[in-house]
Amino acid sequence: MSALATMIKTETRIFAREPMAIFWPLVFPALLLVVRGFVLPGAREPSPDLGGARLVDLYTPVVLAFALITLGTSTLPVILATYRERGVLRRLSTTPVHPRRMVVSQLVVHLLVGTAGTVLALVAASTVFGVALPGSVLGFALAFALGAAAHFAIGVLLGAVAPTVSVSQGIGMALYFPLLFFAGVYFPRQVMPEALARISDLTPSGAVVQAFSDSFAGVIPTTSSLLVMAAYAVAFGAAAIRLFRWE
Repeated sequence: MSALATMIKTETRIFAREPMAIFWPLVFPALLLVVRGFVLPGAREPSPDLGGARLVDLYTPVVLAFALITLGTSTLPVILATYRERGVLRRLSTTPVHPRRMVVSQLVVHLLVGTAGTVLALVAASTVFGVALPGSVLGFALAFALGAAAHFAIGVLLGAVAPTVSVSQGIGMALYFPLLFFAGVYFPRQVMPEALARISDLTPSGAVVQAFSDSFAGVIPTTSSLLVMAAYAVAFGAAAIRLFRWE
């Protein structure tokens, strides 16, 4: 087994030991959808205010984005900052296992958790509320890949520049709730005022929700939503590579 594969296996086990780290991106999106579907009045009925759509249909892409946002701004940067603050990355630099492999292994672990959380939310939406699965599999795959890349790039950058774990947590939370807002967690993007909707379209969370929604409708996501996510992935990824400090 290669050094990278061994590290991925080890980091997966470490990640799994933290119940809350597993709960929020893996279980909570599906749970949130189910609770809202049963608690909110009329959530399972077509609404004229939503163009005849059901709230649970519109909310499904949102909970899929929830997992990526949580992993990118809450979990990933804290883990990287913790490893650097505790000297783990510095010690790795003195061994044949380069610290970059640690970053790559974290990205793989977070991608696996994000994928599992997405599958679980899709299963819950389909089995509990009869939400149709994405009509465009290619569009959904593009949305997920670019959405993960954009949010994880933000997470790596936060982990790269935050001097301490507490600072990483503070900056992450400062980004977390606005990203949830623009994703439509608090109320659907479809009922946002035009100005807010335009701002949402320019955020990675709003763009990935739009892209997911397009794929559910059976079409390839709009070029603008894909470009927004790609731009965040490239810009924040490049900044993270340039600014990352191992100790």
